[in-house]
Amino acid sequence: MRLNQNICKFINTAERSEQISIKNFVYEKNQSANAAKELLPHYKICLVTQGKGKLLIQNQTHELAAGNIFFTFKQLPVQIQNTQDLQYLYISFDGSRIEELFARFGISPANCIFEEHRGLTAFWENSLVKASEKNLDLISEAVLLYTLGEMVERKIEAKETLINDFVKFIEENFHNSELNLNTACEHFGYNSKYISHLFKERMSITFSAYLTNVRLKHAVFLMEQNVTSIKNIALLCGYKDPLYFSNVFKSKMGTSPKEYISYLRSN
Repeated sequence: MRLNQNICKFINTAERSEQISIKNFVYEKNQSANAAKELLPHYKICLVTQGKGKLLIQNQTHELAAGNIFFTFKQLPVQIQNTQDLQYLYISFDGSRIEELFARFGISPANCIFEEHRGLTAFWENSLVKASEKNLDLISEAVLLYTLGEMVERKIEAKETLINDFVKFIEENFHNSELNLNTACEHFGYNSKYISHLFKERMSITFSAYLTNVRLKHAVFLMEQNVTSIKNIALLCGYKDPLYFSNVFKSKMGTSPKEYISYLRSN
């Protein structure tokens, strides 16, 4: 069901809960291209249903597109511009629980855009249609909390997928002596500081340490296959300098490559 006009439903103030209070549930279809900055008395969670626009907040400009969820903040100037048939749903809310929810889900003026949530559009639209004066508070709060839950789940899945991609990239390219955190991030188009933190968080080991472990594991495999040239082993494992490889190997394995090869040949 498509709605052609703006819809705004209000809840009686006396019916609001203390933890989360809902002001309204709105389908904004006529956003001005040159809307003025607003200082809002409440928070908003917004879901872009179609078109394109811009969100201006704290001297930062964020691009808006269909499927984006974005937030605006109480007593913080914000400007939403319509650049191409922008339409979005939003719920205005406040309450004592908001700060806890924002901290829990990592929502802040610096992190207020969340992409790829087109699947929630029908849910939001149907919820707005079903909302009435008697159930608006319940439906709106349910939509808000469900959406936050979906955002977190999607974020966790995205992080897992991203780190899995980096792990696979390491395992397929460890033999390249140019491979390191920076070159891997350049390949995927991510900030190295972000990936460094995320990799350690998800893998409980740094990117560099994981790469070293993969390289040394392959070195041991080559030795077990009777490859005895330290130079060749080093090159095949991504080390240009055999001496540096030997030092890394001894540091991690407790014995030099030559000693380890001798041990294998004697057993």
